[in-house]
Amino acid sequence: MLILVLIDLMFIIIFIHIVLSWMQILWVRIKIKFIDSILEPIYEKIKNIIPTTIWPFELAPAIVIVILLFVQIFIANYDPVLFTNYKNLINF
Repeated sequence: MLILVLIDLMFIIIFIHIVLSWMQILWVRIKIKFIDSILEPIYEKIKNIIPTTIWPFELAPAIVIVILLFVQIFIANYDPVLFTNYKNLINF
């Protein structure tokens, strides 16, 4: 269940990073070093494998989201009871 919590946390962090990067494009200088320190090593590993920049868009966050979704699907298929219990827990 910890993996599912971390995956959901990564979705939130990636979303915040995407929003802040768009705000940076609009000349609002917001830089959160904590988020960059978490995500940039992950993005760099993906960039080493495939090119991810299509000007002005960077596709590394989308690729990470797809990978996280595949991991969630794998966990849901491997242990459906754990997955449904977790989803019921976070939905209260």
